[in-house]
Amino acid sequence: MRVLAESVKHADIEVLEVAALLHDVGKHMEKENDVLDHGKISAEMAEQFLHSVKCDEDKAERICHAIRVHTHGEEPHSIEAKLLHDADFLDKMGAVGIATVFIKACLSDTTIEEAAQAWRNPSKDTYVGRHLVWLSKPHFYTEKASDLARHRNRIVYEFFGQLRGEIMLADARG
Repeated sequence: MRVLAESVKHADIEVLEVAALLHDVGKHMEKENDVLDHGKISAEMAEQFLHSVKCDEDKAERICHAIRVHTHGEEPHSIEAKLLHDADFLDKMGAVGIATVFIKACLSDTTIEEAAQAWRNPSKDTYVGRHLVWLSKPHFYTEKASDLARHRNRIVYEFFGQLRGEIMLADARG
């Protein structure tokens, strides 16, 4: 997070760090009901908490905005919200992103073959597919995050190419 924050001007590190700590507190509710947006839920929960600890109203609003928009519910209007979004999505890239795809596949009874097929045609209609969309078509607000994602995702394309070849037994024909 700090690497991204240092790549831009005028980011409020305190807002960013608190938002990062609280941004997924409502994620468990989205897992139970996938029509819910955990960004919105987490922002509501964070707002209650921040008021209970007498957080400065302006800071609380900026923290909650960053949390609310980190999931693409609406466009971020602050640098902190853009940075939180970018940091959160960078966590879904590269080798960690591949591992997460297969954890989600296991949790949703998706086979390796189905995950490989979903990579070729990612769709937001499935638990695994949503993650694959993020891997295949990432959107970032900062140049630094875009650069890091490009580097991290080289392995993703190589991996899924290799996986498809192995499933098709291409290496056994050779």
